[in-house]
Amino acid sequence: MSNGINYELDFEKRISEMKDRSLLEFVARQTLEIAGKCNTYDKQILSLEGGSRKQSGIMGGISGTITGVIVGLISYFSNKGN
Repeated sequence: MSNGINYELDFEKRISEMKDRSLLEFVARQTLEIAGKCNTYDKQILSLEGGSRKQSGIMGGISGTITGVIVGLISYFSNKGN
C-alpha cells in the first residue's frame, strides 16, 4: 500500500516540476499510448461521425423533453409550498 502512495507522490512531484511544454507533450504521449492499446478510439470516432442526423435529432428531442418534464416537476413541487 505504501508503495502506491509513494509512487503517486513521486508522480505528482515530477508533474509539478514539468514546464508547460513538457507537460503537454507528456499528456499527448500518454493519450496516444492509451488510444493505441485500446484500439477503440478510432471505432468510437467513426461511430460518432457515421451516425445519422435524423437519429441524433430524435434522441436529442427525447432527452430534451424528458429533461424539461423533470425540471418542470421539480419547479412545480418546490414552488407549491410558497
